Amino acid sequence: MCLYGQGVVRGLLDEFGTEQLKGFAVWLPMMPKDDFDFARGEADDIGDEMMAHAWDPERELGDLYAKTLKLQGTAWDIYLLYAPGIRWEEDEPPQPSFWMHQLPVDQGAPQERLLNGSKIHVELKALMEGRAATNPDSAGLGLHFRGLMNLLSRAQVQYSSEAVRDAIEDSRKASPDST
Repeated sequence: MCLYGQGVVRGLLDEFGTEQLKGFAVWLPMMPKDDFDFARGEADDIGDEMMAHAWDPERELGDLYAKTLKLQGTAWDIYLLYAPGIRWEEDEPPQPSFWMHQLPVDQGAPQERLLNGSKIHVELKALMEGRAATNPDSAGLGLHFRGLMNLLSRAQVQYSSEAVRDAIEDSRKASPDST
């Protein structure tokens, strides 16, 4: 993860971190040094109890999110926000309420969505305030550092897209206030 992205994520978790906000990162092998050990080290550097991390060696979720976001190639280094109550119930992940990225231009991501700490802060604040006013569920914050949103615990290091969906449901059952 680049230092800027890490700073943005840290700022969001520091300001909005509550039991109603969860962060999830899926690490993908996109750069030459990306492997499980590197991903584990990056996850440990973040070291936040509000974050769950997993390793996707086959880029399954990256390819699924590429379809959802209409990107060319595997989706990675993207930052997704989900409003309370959004559920992953289909084969592909749901469209995020808001998203930003740090992708190369040739991946087809809108350049107006380049990661901007102030902009994503405003969007998350609006989602959190909307949660407090209208929905008892919690907000989901999908964060991607060389990876994509997931709801797997750090102990689960490899999975399929079906296992991710199962983990989402297990997480929801264990914590009914989580999305």
